[in-house]
Amino acid sequence: MFRTGVLGSLLGSIAMAAVIVAPNAAANAPEAARLAGCDFGREVSTYDYAHDLDGYFERVLDRSTGAFHAEFTESRDALAAAMRQAEVRSTAENVTCGVVNGDLVNADVLVTMTQLRSNTNTPEPERLNMVINVKLTNVWGRWLAHELDSPLLK
Repeated sequence: MFRTGVLGSLLGSIAMAAVIVAPNAAANAPEAARLAGCDFGREVSTYDYAHDLDGYFERVLDRSTGAFHAEFTESRDALAAAMRQAEVRSTAENVTCGVVNGDLVNADVLVTMTQLRSNTNTPEPERLNMVINVKLTNVWGRWLAHELDSPLLK
C-alpha cells in the first residue's frame, strides 16, 4: 500500500511538472525549428567541389532525416561526381528564415538567401536569390529536415 501511494505521488508530480514545463517547450519549439531550418538551408547551399565535398555531404546528412536523408544518401556518389565534373562552388549570403507553421513535432521554415554560384560554364560567381521551404521533424530534441522544396528545384 505504501509503495502504491509513493508511486502515485511520484507520477502525480511528474504529470504536474509536465503541465508546467509544456508551455515553455511549446514556445521554444518554433524558434529552435527556425534556427535548424536556417542552418540546414545555409549548409545545403554551401559547397565547393575542390574543398571538403565529403564534409558537405556529411553536414547535410547530419541535419536531415526521412525521405530527404534516404534520397541524398542514395544519390551522393553520382551527385559528388557531377559536382566535381562541373566544378561547382556555392556560398550563401543574407540568409533569413521564418517559421510558416509548426508545433512540437513538425515545422515548416521558409528560408530566403542570396546564393553565389559558379561552375565550369560560369566561372565568375552569379548571384541568385533563393527561396526554399524546409520541412523539419523533431527527432529526440533535434530538428532535422525531411523535405526540401523550392520553385527553382522543379
